[in-house]
Amino acid sequence: MPRIAFIALILLLAGCTAGTRYTININVLSFVPQDQRTLNIPAGSGSLLFPGANQEGQLVPLPTRLDLLERGQIRVAARLQNTGSTPLLVNYELRLAPESDTNLGDNSGGDIGVGNGSANVPVGGTQAININLTLSDSENKNALDIIRAGAFRVAVRVGSSGSGGNLTLEQGEIQVTGRPFALIGN
Repeated sequence: MPRIAFIALILLLAGCTAGTRYTININVLSFVPQDQRTLNIPAGSGSLLFPGANQEGQLVPLPTRLDLLERGQIRVAARLQNTGSTPLLVNYELRLAPESDTNLGDNSGGDIGVGNGSANVPVGGTQAININLTLSDSENKNALDIIRAGAFRVAVRVGSSGSGGNLTLEQGEIQVTGRPFALIGN
């Protein structure tokens, strides 16, 4: 019997080498309560950050530890709707921060902005917003470094001018690829 267990252990470990790579998909929206996925944009002009009632964004833990996080992808999709009586002008930016930074809008404590854009939505209209970022050591490295810590915060900052509207998050995904046993072969 011990011989069978030893052979099974060898076969199991053969599949877990230093070159083994895992891809982890994280549905960020699963961390955001349903009632916090829509941002009401008031009339006038100003800047808002959501989700999170106090600028803290949404805390996202990686479900497993990877010794070496090699690359990643962030995808955000939202729908912007103009509910006012004038055109709605919006600029938006995805914000990332370390777990310890509880104000994603102040540009201190490690928070950064990535994936920004703008929209001009006519009265009664809607517009899709999409952010698709590649993360690597040569592209959006600062964002990848924040995610490498294992837990991080994410939010969307919205600046607007108009007579009102709303922004509804429809997709928020982060995909990371790395090696759990990177130290074995190094």
